[in-house]
Amino acid sequence: MKWRFRFGAALGNTLEYYDVAVFAAISMYLSAELERLGYAQATEMVWGIFALRFIVRPVGGYVIGRYADRVGKKPALILTSLITGTATLCMALLPIELLGAYTPMAILVLQMALSLSFAGEYPSLITYLFASTTHHEQAKVSSIISGSSVLGVILSLSLVFILERVLTPETMQSIGWRIPLLLGVVNIVISFWFRAKLPHQPLVAKEEQAINWLQASHIFLLTIPGTVIFFAQNISASIIIEKIQITDLKNIYGITLSCSLLICMLLCGWLTDKYSSPEKVFNLGVSGMIILSVPLYIAISHHSVIFLILSQTIMTIYAAMILCNFSYMLSQVAQGKVATLAFGFNIAATVLGGITPLVINYLVEINLLFVGVFLAFCGVSRFVVYRLPKSTLN
Repeated sequence: MKWRFRFGAALGNTLEYYDVAVFAAISMYLSAELERLGYAQATEMVWGIFALRFIVRPVGGYVIGRYADRVGKKPALILTSLITGTATLCMALLPIELLGAYTPMAILVLQMALSLSFAGEYPSLITYLFASTTHHEQAKVSSIISGSSVLGVILSLSLVFILERVLTPETMQSIGWRIPLLLGVVNIVISFWFRAKLPHQPLVAKEEQAINWLQASHIFLLTIPGTVIFFAQNISASIIIEKIQITDLKNIYGITLSCSLLICMLLCGWLTDKYSSPEKVFNLGVSGMIILSVPLYIAISHHSVIFLILSQTIMTIYAAMILCNFSYMLSQVAQGKVATLAFGFNIAATVLGGITPLVINYLVEINLLFVGVFLAFCGVSRFVVYRLPKSTLN
């Protein structure tokens, strides 16, 4: 497959994660809107909505996954772009004054629609792109897929950062937070156009369309370290910087962190294809997550800029090793079956991915040490895979 098709397909994934990160970036404004409506624990409610949106992911993964297996991966990718664009537009035009006390429910429904779409989008994209990938470009393609997710985070954080410096706080609160959502709709339309031009691929054989539960279990365990480290490194960055009270870096910390991660991922993908294999590098990255998370978060807790930079650099390196090969690892187990991949992937994302910001928000109030314990514990799931029956891969 030509690289322009690969980048075009991955663009939709960029926009899916753009939406996820935009919600996090405008969360303070949504909290203020809910406080104005009389909700005392508005911040907890907003992050609760973020976590609750993940409960529909297994359903979305199953429905869209079966659709992709039966009708085609290209139609599935187009469908997810359509759902995402519609829900994002509704979110941007949300009539808060009209909805009143029903506003939280409306936000939750729209976020669930977006989550349902993404549940099928990511697995469809992985199986679509790896169906025509050669041995010497596996890690590069994998890094593009995961890198497109990080790029979405960078775009959303950068846009909100710029708007907060161009607009007054009052304007940002009244209409400014809606602008990133409206621009997201434009991006979804562009993605829809790109995906409509993608080449079709053969359908999954009818006898292979049912979910393989052993493969789904394997995918579930592989997904845990990848999804947790992604949310920890990107979405939860603002929580950490608030805790350690290094306010000088607050405005650029999240953007810088995500940019560094993207660069490391792309470099790691190229080096992996040239000198190693995706599985070896993935395992090495997860080992770093298990061994180093606790001491690195202890170092961060010293409230030193030097410790913060050194610790975060090391975390970024092993996070890049995990994420740049994450898609490849999932594709190897799924063997082209979207429904199987979607089910295992989305169960893990629901159980741990969506609640990671909430967990970290809670743990930092106790001690940053426990954030490291949480990440290390999640990394262990990768090696539990070796205890599963070998037929998982058949």
